[in-house]
Amino acid sequence: MNSGSPECRHARLQIGGDPQGLSADVAAHLSTCAECTRFRAETLALDARLRAALELPLPQFRKAVPPARRFALAASVVLAMIIAGGFWVFRPQPALADEVVAHVLEEAGSWDQQKLLPGSAVADVLRTAGVQFDATLPVVYAYACPFHGHRVPHLVIQTDNGPMTVMLLAHEPVSQRTEFAENGLHGVLLPAGSGSVAVLMRHGEVPADVAARIVSAARW
Repeated sequence: MNSGSPECRHARLQIGGDPQGLSADVAAHLSTCAECTRFRAETLALDARLRAALELPLPQFRKAVPPARRFALAASVVLAMIIAGGFWVFRPQPALADEVVAHVLEEAGSWDQQKLLPGSAVADVLRTAGVQFDATLPVVYAYACPFHGHRVPHLVIQTDNGPMTVMLLAHEPVSQRTEFAENGLHGVLLPAGSGSVAVLMRHGEVPADVAARIVSAARW
């Protein structure tokens, strides 16, 4: 099924809110839609990793722990958070670009959407991800996708230069503007406060003025 269909949008919004408790209509939809089934599996895996990192045995912290063991315990906590996807700040920008491209390719149908989404639908996605985006550019595709241990808005906007994919990476700081081209996609990673924004096009390079406008619209 087309991942941008109303049924898929409805299903993914419910899955993003509570992947464990599905309504009957969403459960029926999953039986016929492989993409939404994969989206739920990724969301469940993300939630499991976060719980594993946060569910630490509190009695262990109440006991007197020798300094060496305290250091080992702290190191294990940091390692758990890294595994859970909470500390991607050390990842090189080229690797981040690779993963953005891979994610966008998994939702290839997003490029073909043309119907303008209502503002309420876009607001729900942004709220789920905990970010703001106040651009007036028309949004035709919007999901809060699992990415590096967080929910990340994956948007497609229509511009005079054609459709552009925008990923608002509030938890992915980058040090400088980085352009990339992979698998027929041209894109740019841009610093945006404590995070970054990825903008991609299928044909031609991303215009600098449009990219700057998109970055200025992101808030976290």
